[in-house]
Amino acid sequence: MIKLFKNVRKQLLAEGKTTKYFKYAIGEIVLVVIGILIALSINNWNENSKQNKLELEALKNLKEDFNYNLLTLIRTDSFNTLNIKSCVQILNHTGKRYTEAFVLDTYLNDAVSATTYVAKNGFLNDLINSGNLGLIKNNVLRNLLSSWLSELIDLKESENSTQKNNVDTIDFIIKNGSFLNADQARNYNSSLNITLPESGFEINNNHLLKLPEFENRVENQIILCDISANKYKTCIKLNTEILQLLESEIRTKNN
Repeated sequence: MIKLFKNVRKQLLAEGKTTKYFKYAIGEIVLVVIGILIALSINNWNENSKQNKLELEALKNLKEDFNYNLLTLIRTDSFNTLNIKSCVQILNHTGKRYTEAFVLDTYLNDAVSATTYVAKNGFLNDLINSGNLGLIKNNVLRNLLSSWLSELIDLKESENSTQKNNVDTIDFIIKNGSFLNADQARNYNSSLNITLPESGFEINNNHLLKLPEFENRVENQIILCDISANKYKTCIKLNTEILQLLESEIRTKNN
């Protein structure tokens, strides 16, 4: 093609057709520019197509992780709620409210079973650490994904406080009561199908209900678990918003 253009220019100059030569030269330049623009457009289209595929893949991977995160959050929140309810039941029978009919062992394990949430953030962390979070073009979604990690840090701090109080309460029960009786009352069975017997000591955990320190520890557990409950609900709301945007973006990319 270039050789053909060159030959035509030579012929026009040889024939002294200067005006036609310049017109032809201008036309040739226009054709070259158009060719460059077409090549750039094709290259941009290919690059955009590649980026769209990478973004769609990222959206699908994030959706899978956040579906898992939401289910795990809801389950963790329900365990935390059970912890609170068990503690409240215990407080209803401490001190002057003590009755022989109430069996502390029925609620003791649930009251000292503080839970923790572990999110699945592998793909999101990879996007952030590799500097590829920009693949997500939706600004609102990208901002929510960034705030997700900071919310988890806030939640973890609350859980750590609850766990510390939980461990201290367990230590208190170990020194002053019997977990064996509590496990036996719950019909605990190990993976080896071993049924636990009652304690070999003459001890009844109900006496803990008469101790102010035990009441204080249980009350602290309620307060700390309630703080965590609010954090769980904040994370559940954020997780749900992220999932809705992920699903919307995936539908748009697939259409």
